[in-house]
Amino acid sequence: MAGTATIQGRTMSADETFPAKLVFVGGAPRSGTTIAHALLCTAPGASPYTPEISFFAYIVQGYWAGLANWDIHTHGLFADREGFRGVMADAARAALAGIWRHLSEPQMLCLKDPMLTPHFPLLAELLPEALFVTICRHPHDVVRSRQEVHEKAGRGDFGYEEVQQVAEEYRNVYQLVFDHDFGERNFIFRYEDMEDAGLQARLAAFVGASGFDQSRLWVMADGKKRDTEASQADPTHSPKYSGGLDLSPRLDALRPDFQEVVTAICNPIMRPMNYC
Repeated sequence: MAGTATIQGRTMSADETFPAKLVFVGGAPRSGTTIAHALLCTAPGASPYTPEISFFAYIVQGYWAGLANWDIHTHGLFADREGFRGVMADAARAALAGIWRHLSEPQMLCLKDPMLTPHFPLLAELLPEALFVTICRHPHDVVRSRQEVHEKAGRGDFGYEEVQQVAEEYRNVYQLVFDHDFGERNFIFRYEDMEDAGLQARLAAFVGASGFDQSRLWVMADGKKRDTEASQADPTHSPKYSGGLDLSPRLDALRPDFQEVVTAICNPIMRPMNYC
């Protein structure tokens, strides 16, 4: 039997849906998840812009671990897999309910963490009411941005080994998402197309919003915009944070020899996304 969660002072079964629309934004690190999330948060009724929900991935990883070890451990703790799913769904909804209440119970709870993206298939199983927005960026630009973060963090040289590692991570993240059947619950689009009005209209329709108000980009729960000065020491910080929707290149191009390595590894993702 599935457990229960308490939301708005009442008991909620794991078979019920969350009291607000749930939207998770993902993509490979440095692919534009931050600006995509900020844009979605400007929709009427959406939650304000928030930092990443990095803790939440551990709940989904726990669900994966329980399924992976079902025959060894988990079967002795639950009557069946569906009972286990219900308990983990309760845990996920309870965590999300805490965020939802803190953000004044918005009509749409929009959250993001790129590290959660590989777990989107399991999260879709865990929370069948959730919607997913997956942003994809040209892998050459992603690797170049990761190179900047690597160097700003003082991690030494960024050579062929690092390029290969980042490119394989990029390919694997998107392959997991592309291979899963989300039905019509996953909206995949390219970072490079985000300024297109038609794309924005389709994205708004997907999440059930009337549109986006770009004048409210980066506005947080306290009504203030994201503080860029406080983030300067963070190697993942971008000077574009707190600005407008600006997709113009900020860095020089990835080295040609690095581009060859990335293209060879990421071709299975580049082809369907029209990057070739």
